[in-house]
Amino acid sequence: MEICDLLSPDDVLVMVKRAKGSDALSHLFGQAVVAVQTLLHSPEAADGFARKVAAARPGRALPEGFRPSKIVFAILLKNGTDLTADTLFPFSQVTLVQMAKMLEAWGIAVEDLGIQATVAPPNRAGIRHLAA
Repeated sequence: MEICDLLSPDDVLVMVKRAKGSDALSHLFGQAVVAVQTLLHSPEAADGFARKVAAARPGRALPEGFRPSKIVFAILLKNGTDLTADTLFPFSQVTLVQMAKMLEAWGIAVEDLGIQATVAPPNRAGIRHLAA
């Protein structure tokens, strides 16, 4: 079970997605709900997550009884389009609002963050990649 893609220094769950359509974002938002439900209702999963964090961040374990307080969605939209209310896919707008209301009812804040696309320098083979 994947709880998040990144865990910030202040223990915020960060979920990252490159999205060319609403299907990818629907999956991301669903994953967030499942991750939170799992952490809140499965002591085994919460312990497993705490062990992974402790192994990855020696000396910075999660607090006892960790409960996420915030989830950040870091999204790279179709070919680097800025993430705004106008550029987010309409179905994803609805799904995001529904999911955010659910998580906020559980005491978990939700934030969306657009990822800016940049062109990475050529690698050794001379091939250019899109980097986020």
